[in-house]
Amino acid sequence: MKSLAVSALRQRFDRYVRCGPEVTVNVPNTPTLTESRRADALVEFPADDTNDYLGRGLIVEVQYANEDKDLDAVTHDYLSAGYSVYWASPDDFTNDRFRIEEMVVEFDKRADTAFAASWADPPEVDPPEEYLERFVNGDSLTFSDPNPDCNHTWKYGGSDLHDRDFCKHCRLERWKDTTVEAYIYDESTIKTSSDLADRAAQAAFEQREKEEKKEDHQHVWEPRGENRYRCRCGARLKEHNGEEVISNDPFEDFSEMTTTDPQYCDHIWEREDGCMKCISCGLEDPI
Repeated sequence: MKSLAVSALRQRFDRYVRCGPEVTVNVPNTPTLTESRRADALVEFPADDTNDYLGRGLIVEVQYANEDKDLDAVTHDYLSAGYSVYWASPDDFTNDRFRIEEMVVEFDKRADTAFAASWADPPEVDPPEEYLERFVNGDSLTFSDPNPDCNHTWKYGGSDLHDRDFCKHCRLERWKDTTVEAYIYDESTIKTSSDLADRAAQAAFEQREKEEKKEDHQHVWEPRGENRYRCRCGARLKEHNGEEVISNDPFEDFSEMTTTDPQYCDHIWEREDGCMKCISCGLEDPI
């Protein structure tokens, strides 16, 4: 059947650079991770005479009843490489020829066996699960959402520095793998409702401890300029009109306490090109 298809293609097209059976086609950088495919029958047009409808060429794949080909994956790869694809069945052949006119009708009808490079989009395909085995701790990785019942709200910044997103609800992490153009989900990062409740309780407990320590804290004041003092906890004190004014907030605007002397300045840093600069005294700290 392959030879009959090749014979029909040679009769139909008078200009081509190659036309034959079992032709290798390079298909790099597709989600199937297959570097090449072997076309049952192929006609490829000259580079300076590309067919506006069929693209680089036409591939006829013979689909036998007992053959288990991944039609979507094969079609995806050929279309991605710029070739049109026709999936022929035994009914497309007689004893001595390939009924190519029936193929033309199928293309005109845009049947589900005909894919023209000019209008057909490559079918969506799932990358092979074996691809995940190359990752460390790949057992917890998957291409499908392991927690589909969650109404995910994605936010940038996961547990590492590899451009991960995390869900604000279940903490599931994912990232887009450009090699296979698909999201990879890390199932091990999912937190149950109980986990999240425990984390919230722990955070609340730690916050209460901080507040209690702050209440019990006795300031030890160190001079930081004329009538100005600072405690190691960040609190500041100033004497003004015979009264002591204390601020426990290190970011509170204590304008009367600012100074241009870096030795006594409570620096408030802002990032500038190539350095951090204090907005109070102007001191620069190179990054």
